[in-house]
Amino acid sequence: MTFAGTKEMQRRLLGMAASVQGAVLKPVVAESAGVLKDLMVSLAPKRTGALGGGLIADLMKIGLGYCYYWVRLAAPVYYGVFQEFGLGTGRSIPVSERTRRRRSNYELSLLIRKKMIVEQGRSGAAWKAALATLGKREAKRQKYLAEGKYLQGERRPNMAAHPFMRPAVKFLRTELAVRMLEGAAANIVRWTGPGR
Repeated sequence: MTFAGTKEMQRRLLGMAASVQGAVLKPVVAESAGVLKDLMVSLAPKRTGALGGGLIADLMKIGLGYCYYWVRLAAPVYYGVFQEFGLGTGRSIPVSERTRRRRSNYELSLLIRKKMIVEQGRSGAAWKAALATLGKREAKRQKYLAEGKYLQGERRPNMAAHPFMRPAVKFLRTELAVRMLEGAAANIVRWTGPGR
């Protein structure tokens, strides 16, 4: 945030020492970054919860009259970029027999899981007993699905974007700008007094 449109507050802020400016701006911007992060977490895919848990709000840069926070993905969840912007070029490529078989197995495993859990309501011991009736490979795929792990055949070469970070920014942009300006103005008044 900067005070580009509020000249009186900007003048008063720039009249403060650099350390005081940090104390005025940093908590306001940090709080807004936290609000933005919370909305992103709520919009993030919930399959494993890793993307939501991997969002970080960091102080990016602070200086005379400005403070920037960065809400970003942590390194272990780098793949959130593919979720946000999509994956692939959009061109169609021929699918090999091996890939076709993996995709078919993945879709069959999803149907079996749906039948066992949703339609038959199996869980706990009943679910483990049902796994014993399946073949060795299918039982392994069902365990992977239950743990939220990646299953071969799941990935598509041209995955469409399913953004969760950009919509949060778009939704909160105006509200957070107003909140930051009001909070920073209140802090400036608290530090400098009402009439200076």
